[in-house]
Amino acid sequence: MSRRLVILIGAGVGALVLLWVGGWLLVGGDIPRNTIVRSHDLSGDLNVGGMSREQVSKLVKRDVTQMAKSRVVVDVDGRVFKRKYSDLGIFLDAEATVNQIKSRSSNPITIVQALTGGLAYDPVYTFSESTLTRAISDIAAQTDLAPTEGDVVFSGVRPVAVAAAAGHALDIEAAVKTVRSRWNESRIFRFKSPLIAPQVTTKEAQSALPLAKNAVSGTVLLTVDGHDVNLKVSDIAYALDFANDGSGNLVPIFSSELLTQVLGLKWTKWVTPPLNAKFSAVGGVPKLQPSAPGHAVSDEELTSALLPAIRAVGTSRVASVQTSLVEPRVTTEMAGGLGITEVISTFTTKFPPAAYRIQNIHRAADLIDGTILKPGEIFSLNKVVGERTAANGFAEGIIINQGRFEKDFGGGVSQVATTTWNAAWFSGIDLVAHMAHSFYISRYPAGRESTVAWPKVDMRFRNNFDTPVMVDTSYTNSSLTVSIYGKKKYEVETITGPYRNIKEFEILDDDSPTCIHQDGVQGFDITVTRVVKLNGLEVKREPFNTHYIPEDRITCTNPEAVFGNPTPPKPKIKATPKPTATPAATPSPTPTASAMPTGSATPTPVP
Repeated sequence: MSRRLVILIGAGVGALVLLWVGGWLLVGGDIPRNTIVRSHDLSGDLNVGGMSREQVSKLVKRDVTQMAKSRVVVDVDGRVFKRKYSDLGIFLDAEATVNQIKSRSSNPITIVQALTGGLAYDPVYTFSESTLTRAISDIAAQTDLAPTEGDVVFSGVRPVAVAAAAGHALDIEAAVKTVRSRWNESRIFRFKSPLIAPQVTTKEAQSALPLAKNAVSGTVLLTVDGHDVNLKVSDIAYALDFANDGSGNLVPIFSSELLTQVLGLKWTKWVTPPLNAKFSAVGGVPKLQPSAPGHAVSDEELTSALLPAIRAVGTSRVASVQTSLVEPRVTTEMAGGLGITEVISTFTTKFPPAAYRIQNIHRAADLIDGTILKPGEIFSLNKVVGERTAANGFAEGIIINQGRFEKDFGGGVSQVATTTWNAAWFSGIDLVAHMAHSFYISRYPAGRESTVAWPKVDMRFRNNFDTPVMVDTSYTNSSLTVSIYGKKKYEVETITGPYRNIKEFEILDDDSPTCIHQDGVQGFDITVTRVVKLNGLEVKREPFNTHYIPEDRITCTNPEAVFGNPTPPKPKIKATPKPTATPAATPSPTPTASAMPTGSATPTPVP
């Protein structure tokens, strides 16, 4: 090789080295020049070139903060809901976003990329499919409208045909998929809910109207085991219902339970429920009260007997039924063989009297009373109590739905759920499932209460004892007591944490005639821990975290609103109490929360 060629090659290599060093210096910083991180909302890119990783981290975290303030609009059938990204299960991962960015490199290709345009990085996100599904489901619960089934109802003693109307329901699965795949393309999502046709048509309701009119055209003489019971027109209208037979046809049904409600002693003198054997504490020792059989008439037998009568006129409107002997669920022999030796736990709650609440609490308590759980068996309130309907003995009252009061059947049953939950809590029995109310109600122990709703929201616990236990209920018109009898095994200590993350409520006006006034109470988080001990040694420590949303203060501006009388707002939370420990032997029968508002957290009537 000639000397001249060697010099030329050396000069070329030197030039390349100089270019490489110069490029490396021009790229600068820990992060190469012209490095871009795209913004979460596509509003602008973040130029992080030449920065250190600490500087980039601060910049990306600032974008996280901005993202937390942003809102996504979900429009369902014209109703607009604004939600945080986090509410939809979308989270910007600042650490992963920074970690993916390449540092300044000696690689010539990377240097050329940095000098001629740089590298661009998308933010790194994490997703929670369950959170997104829950958020869309919550929206659907507020927008879905069940179809109005064709029906015949009684306004007093006048039958009225109810016209059928289609409903609509958001396709939750499709909406979740749309948001999941397009959330970084748009902040606005619009959905149209598919229509749902009613099963019973208006024509079918009209065709059932003549029978309904004839049913209340006169009295009916009903004979029960040879004893006359005169059914007035108003009694017939109260106890007669029309139901879908499953094929879209309306069929008449009489309810023995509704006759019990409307006739009282005229009916229960002959039709009596069985009495379960139960225990009562006398001097702290369980005393067995014997069972007794009852006499019943099934709805099918009652309907079969009365149907010819309501189709007839004049003196032909007569019917006859025979009662059947019904044995109690819990006989004296069964209860006596359970090996029950003591009261394991007992808990009492109080409530402001209201006719619907008294009826519903008493009815649910009666259905629960005497429930026996063998070792390993699970108690389910929904299974034991059943659907809250008029035919099942429940009245229409006030419930909580999506953070607001509404009218529906079963208002007050959550009082039974909460009282039963606390009896189970202090017994040491296995707690399986419960859901707290969406906002705090002052007559319940904060973080240690339960709501229920048919059919999905349930309260359940499992008998983890070696022997059977029995659930016993008793009540007045302003209090409810639930006790668990059996053979005591565990000691229970309760640690109540402080109120934290206190949030203010909003003040809203509602001009609808169905408005129900709410006082307004702050939201907060609380942790209550159950410590279960066996022979003095801790065997289980269970923290229960509860998040209460603020209860909006709602003022009803429509003069026709039945529950529209406002009351003064309650004082705000002033202090955060220190954690307290409650021993198993002294559960508070009338729970209070010292740092919470002292007045009722709900208007009258309340759930």
